[in-house]
Amino acid sequence: MNWKDISEEITTSTLDATRSLLRQFDRRGIYALALFTSDDGARVSMAANTEEGYLAHLEAEAQDEPNSPDDETYYRWSSSEWGIEGWDRPAFSRVNELLAQQDRSDRDTYSGNLIEAMTAALVTVKETLGEQVANVTAFVTVTDSDVAETIENASASRINAPDLANRFLRRFL
Repeated sequence: MNWKDISEEITTSTLDATRSLLRQFDRRGIYALALFTSDDGARVSMAANTEEGYLAHLEAEAQDEPNSPDDETYYRWSSSEWGIEGWDRPAFSRVNELLAQQDRSDRDTYSGNLIEAMTAALVTVKETLGEQVANVTAFVTVTDSDVAETIENASASRINAPDLANRFLRRFL
């Protein structure tokens, strides 16, 4: 299967999962949405967080020791710290089957194609769902990767309106 077909499948999966997320949480405080993969690009998954989830996480972490401003930023924007991780796995089962069949011998090309397909899917989500996700910062990330921040920044810049993207890009400054 070619990357055009995989990209279309990722877009379909992402739209389905996002619609499911919005129905479940009725847009209550969802501020972030991410597609993520591992460094080997074996699977695509979705994560999201709500303001309520973020505040609960901060409170739980503060039980051990007070949160620093850096901690607060990390918990807000690190998808591995979010309350909604691996959302709607069944929506991604077909695309993950397709990815399992792909040749990964040229890792850079494979990773570049996957990141591009994931970014394009979130661009389509923003365009298709419009006001429903207008205030949600969306981005792509790679868990346990040295290039995660670069990928997050580049994807957020493409996916989001300038005001959302700029706030996200300044998160670690």
